[in-house]
Amino acid sequence: MDRLQKKTVVTKRSFTYTYYASKKNEENASKPTLFFIHGFPDSAHLWSGVVDHLSDLPYRIIAPDTLGYGGTSKPLDVEMYNYRDMTNDLEEILQAEDVQKAIVIGHDWGSILAQQFYFFHPEHVVGIILLNVAYRPPQEGKFDLTTMNNVTEKAFGYSLFAYWEFFTADDAPKIADENLDKMWEAMHGDEPEWMKKIFCGRGALRKYLLGNEHVPLKPYAKEAKWKDDFMQRFGNQTFEAPFNYYNATVNNVQSKSDADIPKELHKVQLPMLYIGCTGDAVCRSDAIEGPRKAGLLPDLEVQSIISAHWVPMEKPKEVAQHIRSFVTRRFP
Repeated sequence: MDRLQKKTVVTKRSFTYTYYASKKNEENASKPTLFFIHGFPDSAHLWSGVVDHLSDLPYRIIAPDTLGYGGTSKPLDVEMYNYRDMTNDLEEILQAEDVQKAIVIGHDWGSILAQQFYFFHPEHVVGIILLNVAYRPPQEGKFDLTTMNNVTEKAFGYSLFAYWEFFTADDAPKIADENLDKMWEAMHGDEPEWMKKIFCGRGALRKYLLGNEHVPLKPYAKEAKWKDDFMQRFGNQTFEAPFNYYNATVNNVQSKSDADIPKELHKVQLPMLYIGCTGDAVCRSDAIEGPRKAGLLPDLEVQSIISAHWVPMEKPKEVAQHIRSFVTRRFP
């Protein structure tokens, strides 16, 4: 990331976005830009290891801090987090950098935003790369968290969205803000099936944050590069804004947004790469099979990495290798 320039833009919604961009030159001017979108609870810094392994490629790179994170505005109104408006904000970053075509690359909620950017701004997207979170066609009807947890518990033996019950609770920001070390441990614990235990057990995350249990950290999570960045960012802000990504879905802000997406865009007629992770109990890699079998992803490639959820931190070189292969083959 040291080779990228830190910039800001004020969007039409009067939000300040911080982003990091490489320079436009004669070599990369005709190629699509690699547009990296992070997820919860990260910032553009998430991509630093991946970007470092791709810095020799002749493609421009842009990585924003998304709404609610890093140096970007952090509104507390959940309505501000609707997909249409957030993707419009992201388009304004591309406009500021004179980018016409992009390969959108997302992790976690950034994977969802990458898909939504394609839905609302298909004229700018030539390829899609999704990490961990598989393709999710626009939702039809309203979202119900209790139903979703019951359905996934019946299907998989555990509730994929159990942790959402805590993240969308009124007292969640205060508990998370006051227990930053425990939040870091909960996300990056190094114990067999740790994520399944903490994120997919109802009440487990709240209990862990408020309890006295401690879990060893994965090796990467002990590095100051990652933990210090997290502690510094959330020492100066609250989790209230990041939790609004979950609240926007649970409160059906996003179901209204999804209803505006044309049906013909549900089938993605673009090259797509999905990178799943073997140790991610929440974002199951087999979730890609539903939309693939439904014929919604006719130009899909799938890769797998032995990693837990935060693969850009845990295995940045492998992530970069898969991105490099896909991009250089499909967009030479």
